[in-house]
Amino acid sequence: MNSFKLISIFLFAISVNANIHNGIANKWLELSKEFGLDSKEHGFCYLYNGEIYGKTAHLKARLASTSKPLTSLMALKTQGPNYEHQTEVISDGRNIHLIGSDDGMFNEDKIFYLIGRLNAFGITELDNLSFDNYTPIFAIALYSRMSMSEAWYSKEYNIEQLEEYFNLDTNKDIQSRLRRFLKNTPVEILNELGISSRYSDYKMSTKNVFYSTRIPLIDYNYNFTLTAPKLLTYLKYQNSVSHNWLADITYRSFGARSYGDWFLENLAEESFGNDYYQKRIGFKDQEPHALLYTGSGLDSKINDERVDNYATCAIIVKAYEQLELELADYGKGLSDILPVAGVDIGTLANRLNARRNLGSIMAKTGTLMNTKSLAGKLKTKSGDIFFGFFHHVYKANGSEQYNAKIVQDLMTEYLIEEFGGAKPLIYKRPKQFFPLKLSEAVLLE
Repeated sequence: MNSFKLISIFLFAISVNANIHNGIANKWLELSKEFGLDSKEHGFCYLYNGEIYGKTAHLKARLASTSKPLTSLMALKTQGPNYEHQTEVISDGRNIHLIGSDDGMFNEDKIFYLIGRLNAFGITELDNLSFDNYTPIFAIALYSRMSMSEAWYSKEYNIEQLEEYFNLDTNKDIQSRLRRFLKNTPVEILNELGISSRYSDYKMSTKNVFYSTRIPLIDYNYNFTLTAPKLLTYLKYQNSVSHNWLADITYRSFGARSYGDWFLENLAEESFGNDYYQKRIGFKDQEPHALLYTGSGLDSKINDERVDNYATCAIIVKAYEQLELELADYGKGLSDILPVAGVDIGTLANRLNARRNLGSIMAKTGTLMNTKSLAGKLKTKSGDIFFGFFHHVYKANGSEQYNAKIVQDLMTEYLIEEFGGAKPLIYKRPKQFFPLKLSEAVLLE
């Protein structure tokens, strides 16, 4: 083949790609106009073959729950996918103290397991139950709809919950929950955990629950550990169901903003250079390029004023690309941490679930009163595409929220079509999540 033909083919390929990108830009304008959304006020971009496209790629954007994969990336960087949170339990027979590691899923299952283990040692009455600052309790964390609750950790909330559960003998509500736990948990799991399957074997009362910065026991005879599943299991569940509590505690576990501020600023400058300040849109002069006030994406308050997590679409797609690269170092893929639309449980179970695209969309949704977002990765016949939509809307569950969701879904499907159609993963939904470490032999189906 002569050089003239090679040049012709190269120029033709450039022309075809330019037409695709122009078509996508025009589709964004067209759909935004059709659904009453000003395209200049909302973030949209995609990353393809190392290039970022989208006129609002560098617009300041509120993130909502599309923050959670950023929290996941930082957790992997600092702790690794195989990290296991552990809570040490020490007792002298009349008192117990919990030494935690910011396990974001210290829920009802773990509490009943703890009571069962203490009962196995013959401990049924306590004078004191104490805990340290790294043992956040959220007993109903795995209850339906609790994933998106706005529960916040406090010592007082810990005390309230532990007083309820550790006075099992007189609390009928907790007795009912124990019966449900024993009924719903397979016997093989209870056997592996070393606790009884009989309700009548569970007994517990305590006189006092308190927070302590030091171990208040002079001596102790019993010592055992509650071990969580691998961190990657937590993160997959967190992102699939958009679990706010778990994401916020995960963020806390590696230092929250003390690490996050540095990491995100470094990510932005490594991706776009030290002069990114000149390219970005909608920022104050000295404002950081990206900031997570919370690991979940929930808004919070500083000096009684609402603050929201923010970045730019461009930063998010680069972060999601970095997340995939980090996972690859451990032989894992993005589907091991993000929900696969139409396949996994959670917020994408019934969204973007057209049969032709099943297995090709891995993404995270985000919804707040003022935000509707969607970001992730598409597997197409022309290659992988990282994408993001960040709509700034102002009426929760109103027409703007609804219209933004429609535009996001239509644009996502359009991106797949423009790049040759879906190239789905061979993927099977993971087994049901359980918050204690189990051997492979007894994992739930």
